[in-house]
Amino acid sequence: MEMIVNNLNKSIGGKDLLVDVSFNLTDGNKVGLVGKNGTGKSTLLKILAGLSKADSGKINLDGKTIKLLRQEIERDKHDLTVIDYIKDDNGLLELENKLHSLEENLTEENMEEYGDVLDTYLKLEGYDFETNLEIIMNGLNMNIDLNSKVGKLSGGQKIKVLLASLLLSNSDILLLDEPTNNLDIEAIEWLETYLRKLEREMIIVSHDEIFLNNITNKIFELSDGKITEYNLSYSGYLLYKENEYNRELEKYEQAKEQQRKIQTSIQEAKEWTNKGLTKKKSDNDKLSANFSKERTKKTATKASKLARELEKIEIDKSFRKKEKINFSVDYSDSKGNRDIYTSELICGYERFSTPPVSIDIPFGTRLNIQGKNGTGKTTFIKTLLGEIPALSGTVSIGNEVKVGYISQDSLDVEDTDCSVYEYLSKGTDIDKSMLFNILNKFHINYDDKDKTFSSLSPGQRTRVNLAKLAINETNTLILDEATNHLDTEAIQVLEEVIESFNGTIISISHNRSFNEILKADVNLNIETGTIKYNSPKLIKKK
Repeated sequence: MEMIVNNLNKSIGGKDLLVDVSFNLTDGNKVGLVGKNGTGKSTLLKILAGLSKADSGKINLDGKTIKLLRQEIERDKHDLTVIDYIKDDNGLLELENKLHSLEENLTEENMEEYGDVLDTYLKLEGYDFETNLEIIMNGLNMNIDLNSKVGKLSGGQKIKVLLASLLLSNSDILLLDEPTNNLDIEAIEWLETYLRKLEREMIIVSHDEIFLNNITNKIFELSDGKITEYNLSYSGYLLYKENEYNRELEKYEQAKEQQRKIQTSIQEAKEWTNKGLTKKKSDNDKLSANFSKERTKKTATKASKLARELEKIEIDKSFRKKEKINFSVDYSDSKGNRDIYTSELICGYERFSTPPVSIDIPFGTRLNIQGKNGTGKTTFIKTLLGEIPALSGTVSIGNEVKVGYISQDSLDVEDTDCSVYEYLSKGTDIDKSMLFNILNKFHINYDDKDKTFSSLSPGQRTRVNLAKLAINETNTLILDEATNHLDTEAIQVLEEVIESFNGTIISISHNRSFNEILKADVNLNIETGTIKYNSPKLIKKK
């Protein structure tokens, strides 16, 4: 049995998102669906789940059931309790009501109907529902009252309820769109183990590289509306793409070098031709003159031939060399204080507080703040920034600390119709020469300065936002789940900055790949207040 997809086409707003997309999903396959944001991954999943219609094409499920991890709870279900919503979402609530109704008036006439309903209820593991739900809630760190109404939950809690409901479903094929969003590292690792053991077909969209690599056995790449299949793990796919890039780079550079050599030869031939045509010959040297004339003619012919060869050289104009961003800054002239430290700092609100934290963060330190969701990681950061008053204790910020704060939302720009130049120059006295240097440093084409943000890719937007931090002379980066909702291209841009940045970095992230790039000098577990030093220089100072 397999799901067969044939020639799906879908256009939105005149843009072709899916173009003759065809693939098979066979028994046991767990597929990673990858591609840049906006390429149509979520649209494809909605079409497969029957929540959206393709313009043309066919999907044959071969009798299998399919379910998509939705991103929001239907408004007409907001008055249901958490437990009733999950039961309703999986068809159990209706079955329970039917069973109760039949049990209250059980007769010979409705006995067969009762048996059919009970059989369906047993297949859906209705009597084990609460036990299974408890296992999943514990695994996902869902501290949610099952009797609270789903409409009253936070956005993150609603997503967890939707994920729990999907995991409890009896569907043959699961479609998971960013399932690790709003999960802490412990929950992500639990989910990995759970999905690996689950004998169902899956298509997973995720920007967590480790998560994809640990679960999937096949990759579908969606690009330019088409699906390319790779029978590889995600790490195998990345290696293949890297080798493919290196081959294209070699071809590109060889073509450019060949072009350069021919252009040099053409220029030399033209110079010789012009010299031969303009040079005056004496009447006494007619033989030399005739020889020079003949050589000039041959040189002109050679130049013409070279020009035709030049036209035949094919250079892929769409190819772009990968150039890493370098966000290192020279701080040698600075004489001010750029350190941060806290003393017995307790953060929180009236009904919630963190343990006391005393920590030194010398300039250049990389601090990773750990802890489950809801334990105060963001609260601690906002207290450092002065956005929330401390409950007790002190925060000391050096007089030359210049903070660049990046959260999962702050890499967006409210006025997306403003130009790149308007955005970067707002509030500064930047001149065009400085702007050119900044754009060049972050590998942004100078010609793009007049483009609007709405026309840029997520990766380009990320580059421009980081360029803004450079203009503001940021020396301390505070990252609060900065990789959430970014596509792979944008995450790579952010990782390049992290690798090269020589200032202070304070980070919260459940993206394990990103944390490996960070290479934190010190870890702070905000849940317990414990501090672990990884850097010898900090251990010595401590």
